[in-house]
Amino acid sequence: MARNDDETPGRGPDANDPARQRAFAELIAAHYDSLRQVAERTLRAEHETAGFGAAALAPSSLVTEAVIRLMNQRELPETTSHLRGLASVFMTRVIADRRRRRLAGKRDARITERLDTEAEGAIVGGATHVADRDEFERLEEAMIEIAAHHPRQVEVVTLHSVVGIPLERVAEMLGISAATAQRDFAAGRQRLARAITRRRG
Repeated sequence: MARNDDETPGRGPDANDPARQRAFAELIAAHYDSLRQVAERTLRAEHETAGFGAAALAPSSLVTEAVIRLMNQRELPETTSHLRGLASVFMTRVIADRRRRRLAGKRDARITERLDTEAEGAIVGGATHVADRDEFERLEEAMIEIAAHHPRQVEVVTLHSVVGIPLERVAEMLGISAATAQRDFAAGRQRLARAITRRRG
């Protein structure tokens, strides 16, 4: 079960360990309602900004796909906020993947390639847009790393830069002040830029 947010996350056991599998099942069962809330919010935000999401994917299905990605993580999230932060990252990626596949059948392939890099450019600011899937994977890895210790910052960056929700609305959605959302966004973007730069080296 996820620990309180003031506890220090530790390294989880091997992914094939039965004890780890049981712990993961208990974690998801205990926080399923919270994950559904993240899914509903992510789908609603995506639908409002891009016209895609709520009508195309049920919250329960989005939770399921995010859980599969969570299950493949080497370490289990050990706080509620860490779990929500990771879930937000994975749910946004699931929606982006589905949007790419949908557009691939209707429009020029170059449009779908840009979907992999538009998020990074928006997050790190001034980044060169290179249609390289490795770049998007580096972004996702960086977000996962930061979510372990600064999950709300990842949620703010995901909702604002990736999904496109105004910061004032993000603050309302997360129950924080606009000033706090602005600070979280600035700090999260700086951390992501540094983490991505390390991975490029």
